Amino acid sequence: MSRNRQNYRKNLKVDGTMVVGSNEITFFTKDVSLDGFHACYTEAASLEKGDIVYVRLPMLKMEGVVSTVWKDSGLNAVHHIGFKFLNMRGVGGSAHHYRESEQRISEI
Repeated sequence: MSRNRQNYRKNLKVDGTMVVGSNEITFFTKDVSLDGFHACYTEAASLEKGDIVYVRLPMLKMEGVVSTVWKDSGLNAVHHIGFKFLNMRGVGGSAHHYRESEQRISEI
């Protein structure tokens, strides 16, 4: 499976949660880049490409809104999904703030 990479990806395994409807689903990241991350999870979640999801990444001290970019079911009922950061903010003392629209403006 080939995906176009826009940024360097760091292999980084941290726990997180995503809010899908009224459910909180736990996942772990496989890798993280400046624009998003690859997550793995085992619980059923009806996510499609382009869905907007709220995520929390406590070990990275970040939470916010992401969009699904791709989705794949792997072996042993492990699901893989690619998320793109849309509007993330730092929590727990982190001053980080990322908003996709501001990022695009600064690149012009």
